Amino acid sequence: MSDPTAAGSADITVQKQQSLLTFHRVFWDEMTWRRNAGYRTVILGMAYCGILIALVTFNRQMLWPVRACMSAVVALATAFGAGYLSSNYKKYMAAAARMVLIEEYLGAFDADFLGHLGPLMLPDRKTRPSIPLSKDPVCLWSILAFAAAGLTTAVAILLV
Repeated sequence: MSDPTAAGSADITVQKQQSLLTFHRVFWDEMTWRRNAGYRTVILGMAYCGILIALVTFNRQMLWPVRACMSAVVALATAFGAGYLSSNYKKYMAAAARMVLIEEYLGAFDADFLGHLGPLMLPDRKTRPSIPLSKDPVCLWSILAFAAAGLTTAVAILLV
């Protein structure tokens, strides 16, 4: 830890250290859960689309109203899934911001935190949680790919 008399970290008791570590772990676990939930949503959503296209393609006797209903359900599920992924990103970044607050409080960004090795956390970690979804290409394109796959499936169900 950095100098205990520094501003923001004065008199850190053992209880406070344990609490901060516990909170940091809770936020880390939340971030991990949300990241994995996003991956699962995209992967399972695209698998579901593939299964539906295969089902419709090989079942030539499916009535048009059934296809229309399936298409509407897929389009609606796609909208909810994309909304969930967008909301999940915001909550993921909120957990990351809380972690950064704890790391700042403990002085993990101080140049002398690890002595001659420098800071524990790099400065760009401070600004990472404030990046909006529109500026995070990996997450944004994942959501767009999910939405495109779902809407393409909805249209394909009607046209096949």
